[in-house]
Amino acid sequence: MLSHGTIFLPGPTEVRPEVLAAMQRQMLPHRGEEVRAMVERVSRRLGPLFGTARPVAVLTCAATGAMEAAVRCGTRSRVLALVNGAFGERFARVAELCGRQVTRLVAEPGLTVTPQIVAAALAGGRYDAVTAVHVESSTGASTDVAGLGAVVRAHEDVLLLVDGVSSVGGAPVGMDAWGVDLLFAGSQKALALPPGLAFVACSERLIARALTLPDRGYYLDLTRHDHLARAGQLAGMPALPLLFALDRQLELIEAEGVDRRLARHAAMALRVRRWVAHMATRGVPITVLATREERASTVTCVTYPGDARDVVEGARDEGYLIGAGYGDLAPHTFRIGHMGDHTLEGLEGLLGALRWVLARE
Repeated sequence: MLSHGTIFLPGPTEVRPEVLAAMQRQMLPHRGEEVRAMVERVSRRLGPLFGTARPVAVLTCAATGAMEAAVRCGTRSRVLALVNGAFGERFARVAELCGRQVTRLVAEPGLTVTPQIVAAALAGGRYDAVTAVHVESSTGASTDVAGLGAVVRAHEDVLLLVDGVSSVGGAPVGMDAWGVDLLFAGSQKALALPPGLAFVACSERLIARALTLPDRGYYLDLTRHDHLARAGQLAGMPALPLLFALDRQLELIEAEGVDRRLARHAAMALRVRRWVAHMATRGVPITVLATREERASTVTCVTYPGDARDVVEGARDEGYLIGAGYGDLAPHTFRIGHMGDHTLEGLEGLLGALRWVLARE
């Protein structure tokens, strides 16, 4: 039985007992005053994590639902998709399934598509949106979204849509300052909540475009979510237990302070990288997949020459849950999710167990 402090997956992440306990409240009228006040409170507290003064809408769905909403409400016909891992590819595929023409800019695993490459593509093509993943959890690489924003904003009719699922709550995010038109996240990653909620913030430019699109749907219509968020309401019947957990967790995050939370994540990421380097000097042939300049503060993907599933299973035998490699990277990588409410002290326990596992392999 895994205990609290032992789940280091890149999602879902571990949830504090007091946050889980908050879900045990009795149900409330979802249009009542208590829920309205709670919705306004969580939107206000999510704002600093998104880096926005815009309302942050809460959707009862997986983050992939927010990804589809981004496509339906933020793109017209031609999308430039930045793909440097499995979730960038998912964004591109969702756009195709929504009937958009998609051009992919593909980076090798561990790398990202740079703003310079995007600038060249936008200069030579007629696109109406760019999709990007801030932190690609399949590779542990972090994209320069600020740089992308500067490039995209040079084109008046192009919007920047960003997957922040593995960054919001664990890495610096500046939606407004970076010129991002839509940013979405999920509850199960660095925000350290149970799965099942998605969060979306939209620029005024995106809302204006969405109002012109006839196929934006009903539940995924972000103009509706944006309007309701301003009124302290949610679309449809919300998952109230998850909303109770969100309210409690955001209270705890606010008490910790956003800057301290981000510094804690950065310190954990640095510790994992130093541990990998130290193990390599001891003859264990592991490396960090992402390049030094592009390493994320929430998840590290580690290459391993043997069958990486043995490392994952060995960690489980020692009482720790880490992530297997994802997609094509599965055979020779494992992933450590150092995000959410984990601490350096807890991380040391995992690294000690992995040191023992790797010594056996």
